[in-house]
Amino acid sequence: MDLQKVFLNLIVYALPIIAAGYSVVGIKLLKQKVEGQFNYFSALMFSSAIYALGYFLSLNSQNIEMMILARDLANLGVIFIPTFGILFVSQFAKVKISQPIKYLLVTLSGGLWILYITNPIHHLAFNWVELIKVNGFSVASTSKNIGYYLILAYYIVFLLFLIVTLIKAYQKTNSPSLKKSYRFILVSIQVSWLAVLVILMGGDKYVDPTPVVILYISAMIGLNEVKNDLFELEINRWKQTFWNIGEVAFLINGDAEIICMNPAARLFFAGNKESVSEILRILNRGDHKRTPVKVRTDETIRWFYVNKNDFDLKRKLVSYMLVDFSDRHQAEIALKESEEKHRLLITQMAQGLAVHEVIFDQSGNPVDFRYLDANESYEKLVGMKRKEIIGKTALEVAPAMDKQWILKYGQVAMTGQPVRFEFYDQFVGKYFEVVAYSPRFKQFAVIITDVTERKQAEQEIRYLSYHDYLTGLHNRRFYEEELERLDVPDNLPITMIMADVNGLKLINDSFGHAMGDELLKKSARLITEAVPKNSIVARLGGDEFIVILPQTDIFQAVEVINDLKAKTSNEKIDAFDISISFGCEIKESENQDIQEIYKRAEDDMYRHKLYESASIKNKTIELIMNTLYEKSRREMLHSRRVSEICKSIAVEMNLSKDAVNQIGAAGLMHDIGKMGIDEKILNKVGRLNFEEWQEMQRHPEIGYRILSSSSEFSEMSKYVYEHHERWDGKGYPKKLKQEEISIQARIIGVADAYDAMTCDRSYRSGLSRADAIRELRKHAGTQFDPEVTRIFIEKVLTKD
Repeated sequence: MDLQKVFLNLIVYALPIIAAGYSVVGIKLLKQKVEGQFNYFSALMFSSAIYALGYFLSLNSQNIEMMILARDLANLGVIFIPTFGILFVSQFAKVKISQPIKYLLVTLSGGLWILYITNPIHHLAFNWVELIKVNGFSVASTSKNIGYYLILAYYIVFLLFLIVTLIKAYQKTNSPSLKKSYRFILVSIQVSWLAVLVILMGGDKYVDPTPVVILYISAMIGLNEVKNDLFELEINRWKQTFWNIGEVAFLINGDAEIICMNPAARLFFAGNKESVSEILRILNRGDHKRTPVKVRTDETIRWFYVNKNDFDLKRKLVSYMLVDFSDRHQAEIALKESEEKHRLLITQMAQGLAVHEVIFDQSGNPVDFRYLDANESYEKLVGMKRKEIIGKTALEVAPAMDKQWILKYGQVAMTGQPVRFEFYDQFVGKYFEVVAYSPRFKQFAVIITDVTERKQAEQEIRYLSYHDYLTGLHNRRFYEEELERLDVPDNLPITMIMADVNGLKLINDSFGHAMGDELLKKSARLITEAVPKNSIVARLGGDEFIVILPQTDIFQAVEVINDLKAKTSNEKIDAFDISISFGCEIKESENQDIQEIYKRAEDDMYRHKLYESASIKNKTIELIMNTLYEKSRREMLHSRRVSEICKSIAVEMNLSKDAVNQIGAAGLMHDIGKMGIDEKILNKVGRLNFEEWQEMQRHPEIGYRILSSSSEFSEMSKYVYEHHERWDGKGYPKKLKQEEISIQARIIGVADAYDAMTCDRSYRSGLSRADAIRELRKHAGTQFDPEVTRIFIEKVLTKD
């Protein structure tokens, strides 16, 4: 077998097929590639097809003339291949070439072609051309000239431009797919340098590599573009499906590179600061799981369902479509939150909630109702377990239920008119407020609220509004309303008894209000126990009480008063005798004014009080003094010594016998006000602090209030009140000075000071008589009355 002939036949007959292939690719991609620019790739393919066709014709030429014409056609393709190759590569690598440069390249190619077709005239391309037959084909034997090498130089420029441009584009792009294309063409064209080397070394005299290299380069570029074109076809197919949909859609390749996106996706990625790989990582979490994924865009959160599909397995194209679920997701979240809030509202609400369905008889009358649902609070409030009542009827749960409840709730379920009421449930011992409404026809729901505390508070308020908080008796408000109600002829005769507790103020001042309160409470109890059961007993205020006895005549009234006096006569509170003064008046005829009856009863009570109160007050004062002495033996001894000194001074001042006795009594009781001072202060070991001293300074005023309550001691109460005033006006409590202070108080002041100085205290020893006299003289005219001081020193002390 002649391998040379076989190889030559293969090449020759492959040329028209290659030409046809270039033409088809050029035409097809010409249609696909038009985007407002001239398609230089198609022009490159057409030039390669012309070259292949011309080369085929030259090989089959029968004479030299036909071969030259065919070679001129082939040279047209050869010369324009680098021109359109440069312009295609610039277009492919996105390198901008100006229009003048484009015109220059086309002009250069045209000039070189003219150089070839006019070669016999000037012989710049070839010195001569001969036709040699090889295995039946025509092969040109040429002698090359400078024009030939100009074409070769042009090809070298094309190759260098292509290499430099593609390397820059390769370095600049971040697209893996473009890098692959640039790398493929770069590697492919390196074969061209072998052809250049063979030609430069003259090796083409035996084997011409030019047609093989040119067709190879064109084939590689065409193959790359066809591959890219098929890729574009897939993209266009994807666009036809996804371009105009309103959802976000984009296509990625095997390198996780976005190669196409619809307008919605452009907006999506333009507002997203995350990298594409990070976004894909997020989106892949939601693929095939039908769970929305969260993506932050434009400082907002959006939710998407992700549909991910392998669009082209061979090219590893993956399509993503994102269904914006944000509004629906937010709505679902809001719905869930709302449902949760309502669930919590229903399950956690303090009010009980139960839903029921009304059961009707054949006549349409409600005869029962069935429990459909209830919350936990309902269980706790009514004391019935939810699982034990759901599905059961009311009569099954509570057979003794009043039928009026069924009728009332049935009316609500049928009319839709809500009702509100309160009732007391005797089974659980609570007050409930009930709101019943109809959520749907023939159903009703009840919301029950435990209002026991409120009802009890209302009852307490109502009780307090008509009762005295201290004694528990009715108050003045109740008395006035009840008096108006009872003042009718059917209740005649009406007896009114006034009662007044004696010595209350004295006890409050001496022993404190707690003791006074106990006195009032016990007095109220004694009065209530002594009067008939149908009587109205009220505390009018302070120490006054009133008893209203309807249908009670004078004889019955006297009997009641005698019972009252007997009941209270021997009663005590601690060491105090309880003393209550009573007054009585009776309304016997309708024309008598009830208020006038009240006034007469009050006057009668005050008449008794005049002599009963004085006696009890005197006894109380004696008791106070005894109690004070019991609290502090030191005070008792001090008071007695002061009393004796006061009488001695009064005698030396030639006062009357009554005045001497009176000042002696005042001296004895000058510290009675200390009964109102805390026992801890009175018996404190050591000096008093400021607050304790302030409290101690109150005792003259307390003593005044105690003594002034009794007419027997009212005059000497003034002396007690003033006994700590000073001659210079710096004393207390009123800062009186000189003769503004009663002589009796000035005498007590000297006697009190002298005894205090000469007696031992826990924090100091008492002064000697001489030292005490020096202190008295030192302060005479400032603290003490100078005359009283002189008489005391010169006349009283000198006798001892």
